[in-house]
Amino acid sequence: MSGIKRYYEDQPSVQNQTTYSLDYRPSLALTGLSSSLSVIGSLIIFLSFYKDRVRSFTFRILVCLTVADFLNAVGNILGVIRYSRFGSSLVITQPSSCDSDNLCVSQSFITVVASLSSFWWTFLAALNHLLHYRGSHCLESRVIWILSHTVGWGIPLLIATVALSFDVLGEGFSAGSGPWCWIKDCESIKPSPIFWMLITGKAWEIAAYLGIPAIYIVLKCQQYCRYRKNSRFPRISGYQQSYNSISQQDHSINQVSHSEDRFGILWIFLYLYVTRVWGSARFFIFVGHNGSPYLPVVDKVDNVLMYFQSVGDSAQAFVNFMGFVLLPYLYKCCKQRNNSIL
Repeated sequence: MSGIKRYYEDQPSVQNQTTYSLDYRPSLALTGLSSSLSVIGSLIIFLSFYKDRVRSFTFRILVCLTVADFLNAVGNILGVIRYSRFGSSLVITQPSSCDSDNLCVSQSFITVVASLSSFWWTFLAALNHLLHYRGSHCLESRVIWILSHTVGWGIPLLIATVALSFDVLGEGFSAGSGPWCWIKDCESIKPSPIFWMLITGKAWEIAAYLGIPAIYIVLKCQQYCRYRKNSRFPRISGYQQSYNSISQQDHSINQVSHSEDRFGILWIFLYLYVTRVWGSARFFIFVGHNGSPYLPVVDKVDNVLMYFQSVGDSAQAFVNFMGFVLLPYLYKCCKQRNNSIL
């Protein structure tokens, strides 16, 4: 079998078969809690958008991202329900059957579409962040917005449908994933399970790791260049009025910039890296062993990473809720309280 099964047990083989046991109880609890919080956070974001009178373009992107993360959380909850039926442990035998039940395949299809769409809307939010700073609102045009939805939902649906047609969606025994179905981990998958893992998520995830920070670095460089340019503005009397007007403009820009910086930092370090890096680390461990059994130390590390992945991969909508609904609300309440005291 091509994949790696954690919790290897050196049991006598029967007819060249090897028995493994997977204990999902801790990961199931973490995934169920994290997914439930994301569902609740998503609903609050939807309600906040419904009540918001302005409904800015950034907020609209956030809602689209939240829809994707909501579907991902629902899919993970289905995975928790399915794996809960196995009891305290799942005993499998290698070589095992490559068949998967309908619930497993359906859950895998949902989470693949949701994850791919989430990466797209995250990238679009970062790009919009950069363009807004440069004074461009081209993404807000109706044509671009329709095109964004076509790409953001159409391509993930197409990729998931192709994977479904090749019968690669299903039980992977948490090879590179948490307690949910993704890509079947068996030798009959061609060209390999790793190839389909890349196509249905990991390649997009790695591209997001590289592309979104690149956008943010470009933004910070432009901010620094603008600051340097304005700091060298001649302060002679003949240009005093113009200088004052630019200073006021810079003050306004800086206020917006600080707000956007908080948005960018949250997006890059909390939403993308803190929630997703654990699954990426497990994927590279999976690829590096190329079907050979894990060493005991590696197995323990993979076990710990799976706990973090169970929380992170399911918590993205909750992170959005914390960053864009709860924290701004608490900040506003504290500010009003301080103003009333003064």
